[in-house]
Amino acid sequence: MKKLKFVIMASIIFINLIITAGCWNYRELDKLAIVAGAAIDKDSDGLYIVTAEIVQVGGGVETKSTPKLVSMNGKTVLDAIRNGISTTGKKLYWSHCKVVILSKDVAEEGITKFIDVFVRDAEIRDDVNILYSQQDTAKEIFEGEEITESIKSFALEDIIKNQNSLSKAPKMDILNFSIERQTKGISTVIPTVHLEEINGSIVPKVIGTAIIKNDKIAGELSGDETKFLLFIRDQLKGGVLVEQKGENISAPVSLEIFGNKTKVKPVVEAGKLKFRIDIKTSVGVDEVEGNENFIEEKAVSELEAGASESTKENITGLIKKIQSEYGADVFKFGEKLRENNIKEWNRVSDKWDDVFRDLEVDVNVKVRIKNSSILVKTLKKGG
Repeated sequence: MKKLKFVIMASIIFINLIITAGCWNYRELDKLAIVAGAAIDKDSDGLYIVTAEIVQVGGGVETKSTPKLVSMNGKTVLDAIRNGISTTGKKLYWSHCKVVILSKDVAEEGITKFIDVFVRDAEIRDDVNILYSQQDTAKEIFEGEEITESIKSFALEDIIKNQNSLSKAPKMDILNFSIERQTKGISTVIPTVHLEEINGSIVPKVIGTAIIKNDKIAGELSGDETKFLLFIRDQLKGGVLVEQKGENISAPVSLEIFGNKTKVKPVVEAGKLKFRIDIKTSVGVDEVEGNENFIEEKAVSELEAGASESTKENITGLIKKIQSEYGADVFKFGEKLRENNIKEWNRVSDKWDDVFRDLEVDVNVKVRIKNSSILVKTLKKGG
């Protein structure tokens, strides 16, 4: 009996090994065109142009990947993508797509309908980064020269990932864009990219923010403004504050940001809605151009006070600019109000754009210096 059970069990295992061996969706690599990224434009005839950056893998002892641009057009984005088969002779494979770049014409028409195919297609991952091209077309970004990576889409992804150390561009992928786009009362943001001459080469540079209101481009922020936007959204991971304020500060001081915590709280006082923003930032002194000695408590306290005040002024100025020029709640105030006071949100939600423009916002910033680095005095020439 035991022998029979053993034979039956062994047979089942053997059959399963045969049936389940291999990959259920296996595809021959030479029959696919691997897409690293895509740029979406619109031509004068109203057709959509999708430019795919395709990865070509060379053979030989040292395998080398090179980019190839393939442009295709159609009445919709999906129509254009499928029309690409007539050019490449292969079906485009999107699982390795890292970025989607949108042109100004596309962003002015409405972003959701252009990325809808990327959201719905099971082959495409939801962490694909969205960028807004500041050039005349989105395709131009792929035509820039390389610096460290021949595949521009991979290079752009690396730049976005490493923004944690710079904080001058937001990170926005398809999933989070879709979530923010469907959240009532708030506007969303995507990073901007343009071509810039660096050391004689024209290369893509990711810096700044595109404001998206009602699914369309509403305006842009500089890299420095973006940093203070990330302060408010509690998305600041790093970067540098350059401080020049203070009676005893003779030259700019660079403060590296180690950490930040921002709390946004809606408050209703005497029937009036307003917001309080409390920001606590820890920094280190990384560069001193003057003659200050930041090991002394007085000098450190003065530097902290100056940095706190400067940051507060920049954040307050940005809030007022967004309120007056764009009326776009990119700070997620509406979302905070809904989370903390649903009754008040229900009262103002239908007129939130008008309420947002007139909101009173109190900002409190505390910058604390954790260390003054190894050297506490400016290096001087020997005599």
